[in-house]
Amino acid sequence: MTDEEQAAVSAENQPEKTVTETPAAEPDANNFGEDAADNFGGEAEAAAGFEDNFGLGDQQLSAGTIPSPPPVPKKEPVTPVTPRNREAESLSGAASDSIANAGSEQGQPKRRKTREEDLFEKFQLMHVPEKFCQYTVWFRSYLFQHPDALKTLEPMLCDEESVNAVRLGIKRLGAFPSPEFRNILFYYPMGMTTESERKDWQEHVKRFPEYAKLTKGNYPYFDPPQFFYRHGAVFLDKAVTDRLEGGVFYQCGAFCGASLIVMNQYKPAKMYAFEPSEGNTVFLQQNVARAGLKNLEMYNICISDQMGRVVLNDRNREGKPCKTEAPMASLDIFEEKKSVTGRVAWIQADVNGLSLRVVRGAEKIIKRDKPLITVAIYHNPEEFFGIVPLLHEWVPEYKFMVRRCQCNPRITYSEITLIAYIP
Repeated sequence: MTDEEQAAVSAENQPEKTVTETPAAEPDANNFGEDAADNFGGEAEAAAGFEDNFGLGDQQLSAGTIPSPPPVPKKEPVTPVTPRNREAESLSGAASDSIANAGSEQGQPKRRKTREEDLFEKFQLMHVPEKFCQYTVWFRSYLFQHPDALKTLEPMLCDEESVNAVRLGIKRLGAFPSPEFRNILFYYPMGMTTESERKDWQEHVKRFPEYAKLTKGNYPYFDPPQFFYRHGAVFLDKAVTDRLEGGVFYQCGAFCGASLIVMNQYKPAKMYAFEPSEGNTVFLQQNVARAGLKNLEMYNICISDQMGRVVLNDRNREGKPCKTEAPMASLDIFEEKKSVTGRVAWIQADVNGLSLRVVRGAEKIIKRDKPLITVAIYHNPEEFFGIVPLLHEWVPEYKFMVRRCQCNPRITYSEITLIAYIP
């Protein structure tokens, strides 16, 4: 792979940005995701320094400056597959396959699979990601204490496919072990993927050249949620997506810029992107500049439902582990303080369990403009079961669709997306 591809792979394999002082192994079922608030600074103190936090100085990112990528660490030799060295997450092999195929489609030699990858594919094995094991604990506890949660949610969904997506997501999640067994090899039968997902994956791989053209460069991170499913927008009628043109888009959790590149196809008047991770912004700036996005402002801000500051486990611009402190605010507050004008047409968020907070913090915008909302809801039961009733209360006209925007056959649980829209 080229240096650029290796840099992108390095970014993909960085640890998820998480708030320090994570919840205990078995958190209070009524407090999912709320423990993170302990790391957020006091609201009064945050308000006092609000202008400094909001990018009037160094916080706002430059879409035209391309920093040097962090050095790519030298590859270590592959160790034999034994019960004692299975610490890596299961998804790395799947992501590597995607990148390898992308390179071959662009005239570059396809990367040969490692011995470990061959064994995992032959015997349909995977490492159980620690985060999925934690999700299992949270959801089991929540459903035990709220046995009618599914019965309450399902009637609010607009079609049978949404109901099936919710049920299948819960079923798949329940197949993962508890955290104390997270380092074992987990057998995943192909029956855990649906026929439509397998067909989508084949089509996704064929479309790599189209994605490369869209990004206007050598961009190996062709992830299905962004490029193939467009965060769920692909499931909507044209009449719905046509109304996005000329509106304001808010993208929370910009990561490396893939979502912005895809969302820009819907012709927004303005996009605002929020990414608190210092390490991710290196690749975000590069990809935004390469794609030529001009109608964009980017901020190192964590979007939530309150003002304060948040501390993240992160990587700096040199790729070294570090702690990053970033300001936090709601979309309603951001719009007021930055004097954003225009109709908000789309709010998109995948923020590692804070989606409900993002929605809560956009109450004024949502009630006023009734935008398309596409948010990831699989990180905890609070967002999984809590967002739909809240939006239904605010805007009864909303229709709610749930789809799994991931077709990689090695990834059995992730990217469950709620799509709230006005027909």
